[in-house]
Amino acid sequence: MFNDSEYGLKRTLGLPHVVAVAIGQTIGAGIFVLTGMGIEFTGPSITLAFLIAAIPITFLLLVVAMLGSALPTTAGTYMYASRLFSPLGAFVGVWGYLAASLLGAFPLYAISAAHYLQAVVDVPTIPTAIGLLTLLYVVNLLGLSFAAIIQGLMVAFLLVALIVFVTLGFPHVEVTNFTPFFTGGFGGFAMAASILTFTLVGANAVIELGGEIRNPGKTIPWAFLISFPLVLVLYVFVAIIAAGVLPWTETAGHPLTVVAQSFMGQASFNFFVFAGGLLAIITTLNASLMWGTRSLLGVSADGLLPKRLTSINRRFGTPHWFLTLIYMISSAAILLLGEENLSLFAVLASIGGIIVFIPLLGAALNLPKKAPKAYKNSPFKLRGMWLYAAVGVGLLLSLLILCILLVDLLSYTAGMVYGVIFILWLIAGAMLFVYKKPVQKHDTFRQM
Repeated sequence: MFNDSEYGLKRTLGLPHVVAVAIGQTIGAGIFVLTGMGIEFTGPSITLAFLIAAIPITFLLLVVAMLGSALPTTAGTYMYASRLFSPLGAFVGVWGYLAASLLGAFPLYAISAAHYLQAVVDVPTIPTAIGLLTLLYVVNLLGLSFAAIIQGLMVAFLLVALIVFVTLGFPHVEVTNFTPFFTGGFGGFAMAASILTFTLVGANAVIELGGEIRNPGKTIPWAFLISFPLVLVLYVFVAIIAAGVLPWTETAGHPLTVVAQSFMGQASFNFFVFAGGLLAIITTLNASLMWGTRSLLGVSADGLLPKRLTSINRRFGTPHWFLTLIYMISSAAILLLGEENLSLFAVLASIGGIIVFIPLLGAALNLPKKAPKAYKNSPFKLRGMWLYAAVGVGLLLSLLILCILLVDLLSYTAGMVYGVIFILWLIAGAMLFVYKKPVQKHDTFRQM
């Protein structure tokens, strides 16, 4: 539908690249940390909890796949919401995501990666975190196709590490460890399934790269169809090992390294920590740098941020100013806030991710009415009640997760301060929108 990429970016990504981005963005620190937390809530039924958690995420991805297939564009998260739903809601969502990323997600990923590296190498936390962030910043400056190749290689190592974990662990699974199955009752099982949704979200990031994907109308839905089932099957097998090798009381609340250490030799354990835990976080960080700047390009194009920030490096075709801004502020957050605030980094990052997603659901609901031609010609579309069901389930899930995160945020000593600052930041974004009074250009959807 769109032959030319927006903002001077190049269409360089094929299906393998997009699948690698989707897998790398989905498989992150969550599977290595939240699996133990889920076992703490529900015991051996963690395996079933993963399957239940996948149901609402499937509906969310159906919505995203439809938008990406019908109107593939750069900065899809912002463009879809602003053109098809609410310009104000779209901007506030991206504005909140910006703060959550700079002060939450990127510091979280970098420091967590340093912690996993410390399991096999004695290195200082903060300098290592800054070094890893610097390395990936440079990789993304050199071009998206280069970053995608690096992403593909890291995802390959990551998948091998998890397969090694499953393969070596299966002979040590004891059926007796699966009883009692529901240790926390219905409430514990529901809580486990809720937190495990975080381990399955992430593939939706590929719609940010729609303007740089070859044949995006078909590539985007196929990327979801390939990556999500692959990740889910792998997660279920990982859960079986995590719940079956040791009694659930010994793994509850602990990362996968506790289970791995019980049956792996030193060499295989080091490989699992490095290629698994470390690369899981690095691939998420790398993918975030690849797509995280794209909605900001759309915001700047609408005049809500300085247009100079949208300039693209002529040699490498990358938004170097945005990447540099993200790198500098995230590095400053790491230096100023340190590793003591890791939990708050995680909560703030997750809240930003949910806020930016809600306006997207409204855009999907309005797609058939506001872009009938694009909807009719889309290679992948939801019809009738399927569309309403996907949007409805996605909205309920988003609100549920947002409530859980807010309650968790207030449980920390500094959580109230973070919450107030974040709310003030959102209000400031809304005031900026009213002050700027952006005049949107509909060139991106000129064939709607």
